[in-house]
Amino acid sequence: MALLPTRPLGRGGPQVSAIGLGLMGLSAFYSNAPISDVERFQLLDRAVELGSTFWDTADMCTFPSTSIL
Repeated sequence: MALLPTRPLGRGGPQVSAIGLGLMGLSAFYSNAPISDVERFQLLDRAVELGSTFWDTADMCTFPSTSIL
């Protein structure tokens, strides 16, 4: 399986996946039925397997803080 293509983050920055993974959907912001921590970690583990290294964890994603995950 091919990994996601990468690009530099800024000038001389680290290589990150060209497609970012927005994590807002892992919060209760979009749903009244929150996702369990087990399901969140399964999704993140799969993202890593596919080569995802650029995750958007905006301050609005706060249930529980996706920054902690």
